[in-house]
Amino acid sequence: MTRQALSPLTLMLCCWGLTGAFSIWAFMSLDRLPLVQIFIAREHLDLSAITLAGILWVLFSLTIYILADWIARLSLPKPRPFHPRLDVNAAAKATFAINTCFAFVTLLWIAGTARGAGGLLQLATAVYVDSLNTRDMLLENKLFTGMRLFYAALPATGCLAAALLAHGQLSSKARRMCQITLVLNLVLLFVLPIVMSQRLLLLQFLLSAYIAACLVRGHVFGLRFLGLGLCLFLGLWIAREIITNPSLDHSAADIAWQKLTFYIINDTWNSLAPLSRPIPHTHGALTFEGLTFLTLTDGLFDGANPSQIPELNAVLGGGEFPFFTTAYVDFGPVLGMVVIGCFAILFRFVFHRACQSLGWAAIYAQIGAALLFSSHSVYVTHQNFLFSVVVIAVICRVARRTKSSLKPPERPVFKSCRRAHIA
Repeated sequence: MTRQALSPLTLMLCCWGLTGAFSIWAFMSLDRLPLVQIFIAREHLDLSAITLAGILWVLFSLTIYILADWIARLSLPKPRPFHPRLDVNAAAKATFAINTCFAFVTLLWIAGTARGAGGLLQLATAVYVDSLNTRDMLLENKLFTGMRLFYAALPATGCLAAALLAHGQLSSKARRMCQITLVLNLVLLFVLPIVMSQRLLLLQFLLSAYIAACLVRGHVFGLRFLGLGLCLFLGLWIAREIITNPSLDHSAADIAWQKLTFYIINDTWNSLAPLSRPIPHTHGALTFEGLTFLTLTDGLFDGANPSQIPELNAVLGGGEFPFFTTAYVDFGPVLGMVVIGCFAILFRFVFHRACQSLGWAAIYAQIGAALLFSSHSVYVTHQNFLFSVVVIAVICRVARRTKSSLKPPERPVFKSCRRAHIA
């Protein structure tokens, strides 16, 4: 299987196709899913809001995405052979250094919270007794503004480490650094989401690392590793549900399965409900939320948060609006279609570059992983995603400079000019 199996269109179709198929099964099986019915009632989801208009919007949006992707693919030149285009050993060292900084801040954050709770053992006990209050304790104990971006960027540095390992041409020291980075990030992203309820960060890490490794190798390989990663994610999912739902009289596996089923139903409801009634549009507040957060200009969209607008809050269950619906909520049907087409062209361009260089492969892997859960949220516009892309770009820039400094000096310019003049 070639790299084309990881193209943005393939990943988008996989996500929405599986979501649609699973949703149909879930709606037809509600009578056999008592916990799902409880969760639906708890979130006040009115299933009558799932109308033909919403289904047609998703289908039209997907059609626009397919057309834009096809036009972009035909317009781009044939990709050049893959080349890392950076000093892989320097990139490994930079990745290890930055990741160590992120991990140190994260561990310092946990240690500070544990000290306030009376010790690490007491903090672990509090997680099991009252996970919500423990989560609030961690959030209130942040070390500085924007600190959680460091924790959220761990999938990006782990993804880059996986890409470097897949490339293979590393010194033994650089290889150990990448391996340490992968193991450390895996541990942190498995343990913290049990408290923080940010399981998507582990999923983002596992999927992006696998996609980046396949792009660097030039073909899809090691499906057993992908299966192992998904089993690890499901293990985290079950552990989280055991802690947050201790009073439900069901087995841990049954609770986790029905909670996952509810999440799919909730995502489907968020996709379709905004088309069931007239709603106010937020004029880019959702699409540009991450960018305005990083640039400290989020005040431009004060009052445009869906939770603060009754009409939007009525058509939003738990979580966020998915990829296609966010474009409609932000810009309406016409401009929404334009925005979807622009995203499709951008994703195809990044994928084209990802087939040629290691740095672009790591960046596209972040996009590819986000596309695989785009029916849940628009992670590609989130501040965590944007910060992760910046981190990858900075590491690759440092490694590229190192490589250029090792090149032998070029011949004097006047000689090449003289030859050109004679020719």
